[in-house]
Amino acid sequence: MTTLVRAVAVLAAVVLEVACAGCSSDAGSRPGSLSARSPAANDVPPPPKVGQCRNTPASNLTQANWVDETPVVDCAKRHTLETAEVITPVEKLTLAQVKQLDDECIGPTYNYLGISTSVVRNLVLPVAFWPSPAQRAAGQNWIRCDVGVRATVLCCTPRALLAPQTASVRGQGGSDPARFLMCLDQLPDPARNQPLTSCKKPHRTEILPEFLQLRTTRYPSAATLSSKGRSGCATVVARRKDLHNLDLVITASWKSPTEWTVGTLEGHCWIHRKAGLLPAIERGSPSARWDGQPLRMTLNSQ
Repeated sequence: MTTLVRAVAVLAAVVLEVACAGCSSDAGSRPGSLSARSPAANDVPPPPKVGQCRNTPASNLTQANWVDETPVVDCAKRHTLETAEVITPVEKLTLAQVKQLDDECIGPTYNYLGISTSVVRNLVLPVAFWPSPAQRAAGQNWIRCDVGVRATVLCCTPRALLAPQTASVRGQGGSDPARFLMCLDQLPDPARNQPLTSCKKPHRTEILPEFLQLRTTRYPSAATLSSKGRSGCATVVARRKDLHNLDLVITASWKSPTEWTVGTLEGHCWIHRKAGLLPAIERGSPSARWDGQPLRMTLNSQ
C-alpha cells in the first residue's frame, strides 16, 4: 500500500482514560460526554455497523481526534465518511492494540470498495475511530474503519479536507474506478494542496495511478530527483497507449525529506497537455484500472 494512502491509516495522539479519584478525561472527547457514573448501555449510541454513513465535520478529523460521535445519515444524503468494517476484538482495547489492529482495517476496506490494491487514488482509507468514553464505559469495544474521498491533492495536511458524497462507495472501486482518479482543473503545482475535480469530464491535469519507488539510504539531491523522476515518469507514460500523441508535459513529485523515512522514497507522475484539456476518462479507460504497479528504481548512495 502506498505511503500516500497509508498516511491516514489510524488517527494518532490517542489518550487513554486514566482512573483516578473523582476525575476522568479523554483526548478528542466533546465536553459533557462523560458522566460521574458509568452509563447504561441504552443511554449511549449503539455500536457502528458496516455500510453506515456519517457527515463527520472537520473538527472530528484532526490527527488528535479519534472519537467520532457524528450521527448516522442516509448514504444518499450528504456525508463524508462511510464505514467499511467494524473490528470487535475479544480483549478490551488498549492504545497499543488500537495501533496493532490498524492494519486489520486495510483488507476489509479493499473488499468493501471492490478493489485489490490502492495505487494512487483520491481515497482516504481507512480512517479509524473507537468508542467514546461513554460507550467504552457501557462495555462497547470496537474499531470503526471508515473510508472517505479526498477533496484535495494532499491527503493529510489538513486531514479534514474530504469531499462530501451523496452515494455509497461500496463496490464502486470495481464498477466505477474512474470516480476515484485524481484530476485537477488547473496546472500542477506539487508544492501546493490543490483542489481535485472529476476525471469524468475534460480536465487540465491528471495524477497517474502508477507510482514511483526509489530505494535509497539517504535523501537524494534535487538534481537526482529531477533526473529519476523524468525518466521514471516517461516509462510510466510509455506503458499507456491511451496517452500517446497527446503532446504531454510530465512532472514528477516526491515525498519531502520530512515525510520520508530511510528505505523507499515514493513519487507520483503528473501529466498535462501543452495546450488544452485532457479528455474525460471513461469507465473502460486504461487510466481507470486499479492494477497499476509501482515502477521501482534503485539509487546507490554515494
